[in-house]
Amino acid sequence: MKYNKLFFFLTCLLGNFVYSQQLPLNSQYIYNPLVINPAFSGITESSSIILMNRNQWTGFVDEPIRTTSISAHHALNNQKHGLGSLLFSDRTGAINIHGLDLMYSFKFPIFLNYNLSLGISSNIYQYVFDDSNLNTATFDPIVNSEIQKKINFDSNFGFLVYDDFLFFGASIVNLIQSKVLNQDINEPNQFARNYYFFGGYNFTDEVTKIGFEQSFLLKKTEFTDFQYDINLKAIFNNIFWLGAGYRSNDELIALFGFNYDKFSLIYSIDYNYGEIGNYSGASHEFSLVFYFRKGSNINWENNRILFENF
Repeated sequence: MKYNKLFFFLTCLLGNFVYSQQLPLNSQYIYNPLVINPAFSGITESSSIILMNRNQWTGFVDEPIRTTSISAHHALNNQKHGLGSLLFSDRTGAINIHGLDLMYSFKFPIFLNYNLSLGISSNIYQYVFDDSNLNTATFDPIVNSEIQKKINFDSNFGFLVYDDFLFFGASIVNLIQSKVLNQDINEPNQFARNYYFFGGYNFTDEVTKIGFEQSFLLKKTEFTDFQYDINLKAIFNNIFWLGAGYRSNDELIALFGFNYDKFSLIYSIDYNYGEIGNYSGASHEFSLVFYFRKGSNINWENNRILFENF
């Protein structure tokens, strides 16, 4: 069983390298949308800092597959401009990626109560490949290599159409497709472009103070088929919420969270009932949100005058 797990892990690891490391999985993208689209920066009156930690497929190998990030965003000039940043570290076996994204967005009304946000980001990544902990013999030129490090630069672009209740948009991550390592190999050796398509809708019953939010996310790279997430969340008096979701790689998601003063705490658990689930436990993700300028979603009807005076 141990050797089967190791073989399966190495297959996944080398697959990640060959396809140049898609962005890490994230079940809480709706609470931390900067990870998929810079157009979300400064999208609300609330400026916030988000701390996130994800342990994926616990028990899969001795070293956990872990993603940690801190992100922040802030609206400027009556919310016509937005700034954002994302600092993250992702460890998957022998592969370590550390990155910093700096984001800017510009927003303007388009029709009815709908508005458009255009976002762009500049990214710097450090890619590290270290096979010292794999404890396996192979003649693959990648796995037999020494520790390799490379600094990469890239860029992301996205758009978002939204009002107070509905949003949809798309983004492209890794536009430049920087080379991952300096080593010449007969495999794709660059960051893959990640394509995201997403949308959602929310409404609240003013009598019961119960709200519902539905969202979806489609993901694709140049080397993989479409993957999708579907999520449904119920919010009670804007204090406590429960959610459930499905991911197309055979994963079920449960989500819990609550608000207290200027803080939100979010926890999600992913259970894989496919082949990976035979070798691993659940994935756990925690987020802590601090609102240092707390507000609500933009009231675009009132803000149209502000945009017209731009």
